[in-house]
Amino acid sequence: MVKKIYFITFLMCLLIPFSAYARCAVCYTNGLSGASIAVIVIVLSAILLFVSNIFLQKFLERYK
Repeated sequence: MVKKIYFITFLMCLLIPFSAYARCAVCYTNGLSGASIAVIVIVLSAILLFVSNIFLQKFLERYK
């Protein structure tokens, strides 16, 4: 089991390029400021949480 974890970690290190981690979000988006990126993330996460809350409530009501 431990050998599988080491093997998977080794494969991930080979497949994921480290140069991708060097870019910041502002440099990657070309034109958006950090504040606008933060607003987009906050709004999208709020929408995602709202929708998932609705589905979770329906799921829990079904098995009540």
